[in-house]
Amino acid sequence: MSFSAERPTQDTPELLRRLLDAGVELVVVGGVAAVAHGSAQFTKDLDVTAPFAVENIERLMGVLRPLAPRFYQTVGRPPVNRSDAQLAEFRNLYLQTDLGIIDVLSSVPPLESYATIASRAAELELFARKCLVISLDDLIEVKAYVGRPKDKLVEAELRAIRERLGGTPG
Repeated sequence: MSFSAERPTQDTPELLRRLLDAGVELVVVGGVAAVAHGSAQFTKDLDVTAPFAVENIERLMGVLRPLAPRFYQTVGRPPVNRSDAQLAEFRNLYLQTDLGIIDVLSSVPPLESYATIASRAAELELFARKCLVISLDDLIEVKAYVGRPKDKLVEAELRAIRERLGGTPG
């Protein structure tokens, strides 16, 4: 695979299946979560929140190391050559792999930690696997907080979906 400035091919289904099959503890957030809740928006990467415990990072990197991970937001996109214990000290990991980009976040502002998000997450089937997906209400709150134009569009769409489903915030 070429590690030029171009985006790699994104195979989110395969990437997520591998992570789930390896028992990586995570909650899907971001664009894939929006699509899982009914959004028609396109997403270019996989965003998850996960505990940065060494054991979970070991499982995560056990999946990602064979996929030539690189720090894609670092100048020169250096390969990931740190130990799992060192990676567990990070707040976030922004990685480019042979299967595409994955952002692993320890928390998702304005919400609290992974544990808070996981406690309210929905269990949904994505790509033939059951997994936790950020709740619709939490995702709306995140999109409102981020406030970029594309996030405002998704926020409005998710609010309409919630209304159509007869849901109310909370």
